[in-house]
Amino acid sequence: MRLFFKLFAKLNCFSYNNYMLNLNPIFLSRMQELLKDEYPNFLSALNMEAQKGIVVNTSKITVKNFGQIADFKIEPISYDSAGFYIQEKLGKHPLHHAGAFYIQEPSAMFTVNCTTFSGSENVLDMCASPGGKSIQIANRIPNGTLVSNEINKSRCEVLYSNIERMGLKNVIIANDSPENIASAYQNCFDVVLVDAPCGGEGMFRRGEDVVKTWNASLKDMCASRQLNILLQADKALKQGGKLIYSTCTYSYEENEGVIKQFLAIRNYKLVNINFPFDRGVGLVETVRLYPHKVRGEGQFVALLIKLGENTTANSPAFKPQKFDKEMQIANKFIEKTLKNKHNLIKFGNFYYIPANTALIRPNVNYLSVGVRAGEVRKGVFVPNHYLFSAFGSEAVNQIELNFNSLEAKKYIRGETLNVNGNYDGYGAIIFNGCPIGGFKLSNGQFKNHYPKGLREI
Repeated sequence: MRLFFKLFAKLNCFSYNNYMLNLNPIFLSRMQELLKDEYPNFLSALNMEAQKGIVVNTSKITVKNFGQIADFKIEPISYDSAGFYIQEKLGKHPLHHAGAFYIQEPSAMFTVNCTTFSGSENVLDMCASPGGKSIQIANRIPNGTLVSNEINKSRCEVLYSNIERMGLKNVIIANDSPENIASAYQNCFDVVLVDAPCGGEGMFRRGEDVVKTWNASLKDMCASRQLNILLQADKALKQGGKLIYSTCTYSYEENEGVIKQFLAIRNYKLVNINFPFDRGVGLVETVRLYPHKVRGEGQFVALLIKLGENTTANSPAFKPQKFDKEMQIANKFIEKTLKNKHNLIKFGNFYYIPANTALIRPNVNYLSVGVRAGEVRKGVFVPNHYLFSAFGSEAVNQIELNFNSLEAKKYIRGETLNVNGNYDGYGAIIFNGCPIGGFKLSNGQFKNHYPKGLREI
């Protein structure tokens, strides 16, 4: 196999990734049977550099304005009006810090684009971390609410960090099992996305670890789990609602096989995804994306409409805590700091500007129920970074900086800025119209409130 890859690379004039030499022969044989004459092109693609992409966060900046200020090359992606191919690594870019864009793999970006949104739906993202698809959905439903769930605690914290950086106001983040989410949200959502945990074959170009963890039995274990997640998603979806299913793998068992099993036991119909991609194996309504056919990684996507109905009722809705002295302190801070009025609720130790109180359930484990505004400590309200990321454009006190200026870079490093202000209190730093974080002026002294864990060293 090693000799084959070296010879194939030489004949096709590309340099192979060494870890691709460790691809399991069972996987290669299966792909050769699936792709037939296209198999050599597939192998060639595996040894090319993975295509990078970004999606513009339209809750903070328009695509047009982003295109005008971006100081790096961008190329539009045909199936996402806010998506662009890029060549550079942009994880430390000031606009990335400000949540103007999210770095997302281009094929993964297609999943949310397999259908359209009216803008007011209630949506569940059942397996959401790290959050790329949740960000896409939240931007498409400005008058709706997204419940973004991730069962793994550490991955859920990554999800929260990304949603916070984007400053999204309409997202509730849950850290719970599919079974508990389904029980709490019976017949609740207009759209449910299941971007299912999978064997990851479509992501082999992203790193050696993905290749090393693959084994021949993985597909069967994943398929069983994926079917169970779909059955839970069905409980949470309204009759007539849309169910989006996607994976980043090639195995029939995890893709078409799971969908066929699901259709055999639940009353749904497949919707044809009308894009010029390869059709699914035996399910022509579904699509498959291959790295030798698109500028991205492997992806499978299916879109279904729910015909049947559930009879189980929703669990009770959340009841906000009664108004108390600390709530008065929190409300006074918001009234002083932001131009617009916002109603707060207390959830756990924090005060939130809630995404939608009607979608908060008492028996679900949440990491966030909207924009985390802050907490009261010893009679003083201490604001949270999320407040300024989401509502910085409403701040009474604002400092506007060009994202590539020296002052902007100093702020990201956590340094003090030279600011002339005749007030004491909190305000927001804005990069080219995008709120990035907070600051405080006290007796004329600037205090940088950009979180230490996010600062560039």
